[in-house]
Amino acid sequence: MSRISLAVSLLMLLLFSCEDGYLTDCRRCYTNVEGNVTIEIRFRNPDRVPLNPVVTIYEGAIDEGIIIDRYYVQDPTSFISYDAILYKNYSATLEFSYDGKRYITTAAACPKVRYDESSCDEPCYYIYDNVLDLRLRYE
Repeated sequence: MSRISLAVSLLMLLLFSCEDGYLTDCRRCYTNVEGNVTIEIRFRNPDRVPLNPVVTIYEGAIDEGIIIDRYYVQDPTSFISYDAILYKNYSATLEFSYDGKRYITTAAACPKVRYDESSCDEPCYYIYDNVLDLRLRYE
């Protein structure tokens, strides 16, 4: 191996070996975590009001077909949350009609926790990847 290719390889290794940075929202930081977390399910869209929305939550991938819960949303301005378990995969679908067309949106999440010692006033646990965003972004 030539010196140039060795130097390029070493440079690439140094550039791509750094850990990704992250931001901690101190308002959502907790002093302890019991193992259960809440998944936030977003389906509200301010510029589109879905007609007869149905949210289905699955354990694991959607194609495995393990349905945990189903919500028939009466108020399209409401919020849905689901009690989940850390490091377990969840997915969801939102079925609705809008402007005479039928839509199905999907999302997946696996809630995780990270211990942060320096970002907030005191050390805390930060829960992330706990949002299922089912909003229709474009038609």
